[in-house]
Amino acid sequence: MESPNKNRHIYNNILETIGNTPIIRLNKLTKELGIECEVLVKCEFFNPSGSHKDRLALNLVATAEAEGKLKPGGTIIEATSGNTGLGLCLVATVKGYHAIMVAQPKTSQEKIDLIKGLGAEVVMGRSTSTNDPEGVLKIAEKLSKSIPNSFYTEQFSNPANPVTHIKSTGIEIYEQCGGKIDYFFMAAGTGGTISGTGKVLKEKNPDVKVIGCDPVGSIIGSSGTMYMPFRVEGVGRDVVPPNCDLSIMDDWVKFTDRDAFDTARKVMRLEGIMCGGSAGGVLWSALHYAVEKKLDKTKTILAFLPDTSRNYLTRFVNNEWLLGYGFINEEEYRHLAMESRFLPEEHYGDGLKLADITCPAIEAFPSDSTISKVWPSLKKQNIIIVKDNDASEYKGVLTDRDALAAISTKKVTFADPVSKIMVKDFYLLSKDLKLSTVEKILENKEYVLFETDSKLVKIARVVDIMNKLDTDVKGAAN
Repeated sequence: MESPNKNRHIYNNILETIGNTPIIRLNKLTKELGIECEVLVKCEFFNPSGSHKDRLALNLVATAEAEGKLKPGGTIIEATSGNTGLGLCLVATVKGYHAIMVAQPKTSQEKIDLIKGLGAEVVMGRSTSTNDPEGVLKIAEKLSKSIPNSFYTEQFSNPANPVTHIKSTGIEIYEQCGGKIDYFFMAAGTGGTISGTGKVLKEKNPDVKVIGCDPVGSIIGSSGTMYMPFRVEGVGRDVVPPNCDLSIMDDWVKFTDRDAFDTARKVMRLEGIMCGGSAGGVLWSALHYAVEKKLDKTKTILAFLPDTSRNYLTRFVNNEWLLGYGFINEEEYRHLAMESRFLPEEHYGDGLKLADITCPAIEAFPSDSTISKVWPSLKKQNIIIVKDNDASEYKGVLTDRDALAAISTKKVTFADPVSKIMVKDFYLLSKDLKLSTVEKILENKEYVLFETDSKLVKIARVVDIMNKLDTDVKGAAN
């Protein structure tokens, strides 16, 4: 079958393919919700590294080169949730620069692995807080001062950020839509894309409404509120970034993590559009707004989808992750598993719960405990759980493998606190899950953790389930 692309062209390198991403009309999703207006989506995951940040990366580097801030053989440094890092690494690879990316704790493993695959170094920061000395921003700043011939791109404050979208994205969208756009929906991370793109759209047509989409917990679209953590990556902040021009936005819509993840999965299933979690939040906001405002068929909405679901295969695309973090319940999980024929209709474990099996409790240590202090427990059970120093809230887990990797590479010493190397991205399952559900989860995990009624954290492995089934099945046979 002949390719529908009649405009055949050979590019000199991958950077020439950045931009000119397609705009696609939604059909099934809008029909299901009874939406009359036209809803279009700008699919930025068609960029080579999978997100709109390729546009930014290319312009940040080009501008630094033109201003003499980045010289041949130099090092590019950035604090990133992953997408800007991927774009910068792509540009660095083609142009011959070294790259060091400082990633935040909730950056998906897929993004980190891709950044490493492009030949860059990855340094993990503790948070995205502006004032945290171990946060991604402070670490990136320190690295840029200590490494000769390096350039810190500073995407949150670099004026080349919004200029990128004034020169390309805004004009591109307006021309693709033939000027027919009434509402533009986008989330803000650095704020550069929505500010630059929104500025152009408003200059072209003052009647265009720019609607910011912001996670519940972020203060960008809710000035005066207290910042609260959320799991959607790449958008929302604890401060309004310098590159976010709030005067461009006509209104804001707040979305929850579940709104974002549910919608991203739904548009994948109904429309075949594989977008990321923040894109799901933007799309939920656009659809919710269209229903709430009762927009008729004379109106056109465009929702900006920044990246691809392939960056989140171990996150919201993964059913076990959704279950572990409470975004779906066991019934919903089993429905998804049965639908994919991953679970049989009958199972010995259906009558048993996770709490019914005999398995060991793991020791809990305060986050300021030294690696030396917890090492005897790590040797015995291979894992510990870390809690607040003055509270019972669990903050992370640490395995013997994590400790070995950190000690052997001299990132920490035995005198350092476990908080430096603990894994924060973990979850505790409900003790009431059916064993058949747990068995499915253990197909791709070495263990699961759950909390008992007495507040002990226990670890369950395949062998523990086998021991329980062995006892019960033999007992029933006798």
